[in-house]
Amino acid sequence: MNEVENKKTILILTAQFGAGHISAAKAIKEYILEKDNNINVVIENFISASVPRINKPMVKMYENNTKYAPGLYNYYYYLKKSFDSKFDISYKIYMPKLTEYINSLNPDLIISTFPCAAACVNDFNIKNPHKKIPSITVITDVVDSLEWVFKTTDMYFVPSYEIKNRYVQKGMSPDIFRITGVPVSNKFICDKKIKSTKLRLLLMGGGRGLFDFDESFMHWLDEYLYEYKDRLDVTIVTGSNKKLYDNLTVKKPLHNIDVKGFVTNMSDLLKNYDLMLTKSGGATLFEAISSNTPIIVKNPKVGQEIENAKFIRDKGIGILYDNDEDLKDIIKSLLNNELDSRVAFMDENITYFKTTIHPEKIGDYVFELLDN
Repeated sequence: MNEVENKKTILILTAQFGAGHISAAKAIKEYILEKDNNINVVIENFISASVPRINKPMVKMYENNTKYAPGLYNYYYYLKKSFDSKFDISYKIYMPKLTEYINSLNPDLIISTFPCAAACVNDFNIKNPHKKIPSITVITDVVDSLEWVFKTTDMYFVPSYEIKNRYVQKGMSPDIFRITGVPVSNKFICDKKIKSTKLRLLLMGGGRGLFDFDESFMHWLDEYLYEYKDRLDVTIVTGSNKKLYDNLTVKKPLHNIDVKGFVTNMSDLLKNYDLMLTKSGGATLFEAISSNTPIIVKNPKVGQEIENAKFIRDKGIGILYDNDEDLKDIIKSLLNNELDSRVAFMDENITYFKTTIHPEKIGDYVFELLDN
């Protein structure tokens, strides 16, 4: 048998609801290939592989619900959080075509970074007991929701010890959990920052450039910086939000803030900043942790982000605020050196937390299951 026929295939099923599920999939692929680059690793959006025409409408609906109807979204989210996943049958719409796809690819292992994808893999394994495919589920927010939990899943990657403990309290075996943090690219790893004479603040709105503060705040900060340019260095990354980029660079340009559009070197950028003002998504949070960057986050309104914000508070790795006025006060306090000890405290807490998670073992954990 030649080497190509011998090659093992790992399928990573993901989804486009927020950037975190896809970035976790890419990070896991990176860790696997670092361990053995002879593995065939396929990343696939499980909706595109099954009912592709509904992918865009579903993503749009998710974005609109989280933005305009967070109360309704949270009702459903918290219902699923404590609801046994076996009663949720929404995955069935994807199964006929996804089953065909899995059979045609014939993977040796399936990794899911989205709950409904994990439900599909579980259904496949229950209906095909003669060819059960080993499976891993990667929990991409700091949550202990039951929507991620399925009977045939062999291993779970979880964000922290607390999440493992909470699942064990719910009756699950401690042996199936691996504490990896939310997987992010190892390019973000930065254990020691090179300090600057200025405080460096990065404003991030995720890949889509959607910020939790108004454009008017950006203009306030730009004017405020006029007197403090020697003490504070600010960069805004607008991502794929071209309208905002044009507003801040052409229509009403900022003079004291560096405005960047879509960047491909996010990991390098993050290593050069002392603080990041951003959203509380799981991937963003662990990119900040990996690069030793404390974060400033608005108290969120959406289920999983609320859980992530609780984690930020409980671990002491960021600052939470309620509105733009709060945020202005935080900026002023930073410049008056009133938060120096708090920033140092957050740095220490991030350094300690990193000793409790093991993203560097992701490759080992995958091969532990693949080889068995």
